[in-house]
Amino acid sequence: MLPDAEPLLDHVRRCAPELVRPLPAHVSLLYPGPDPDPDVLAELRGLGDDLSGEVELRDLLLGDDGFLGIAVPELDPAATWLRRQYPRQLPYHGRFGANPPAHLTLTLGAGAAQVRQVQRAIADALPSRSRLRGPYLVERTDDGWRPVEEPPGG
Repeated sequence: MLPDAEPLLDHVRRCAPELVRPLPAHVSLLYPGPDPDPDVLAELRGLGDDLSGEVELRDLLLGDDGFLGIAVPELDPAATWLRRQYPRQLPYHGRFGANPPAHLTLTLGAGAAQVRQVQRAIADALPSRSRLRGPYLVERTDDGWRPVEEPPGG
């Protein structure tokens, strides 16, 4: 999770609240992820030890389907490592290719005018930095997403 990136999502909420998912600011290192078993949880704890404590949020990513995100290149090595560990888990079911960059999603499903509006709204807020919390292994339930296990120090 990127707790200090929440103000960026607040900018998006003010422009188009329907575009912001009901989740805290975060980077999905591997979605869908592996099933939560003790070995997976141990690997994630180890991965958490290797992650930097802070990341830079600078470069916007534009994509298909009204996607606008912010690259988080400090997390690309962790995402690559997870994809190698779990090669059957194709990120985003292949929607964005086999190796999409680590990113904070700002919008998905936005119209072109909404994307431009969000870009203008966050322009003065970039670059910024955020502390990094996690990693979390989460699962979808009938009530939404929930952590399977709290991260170290979480």
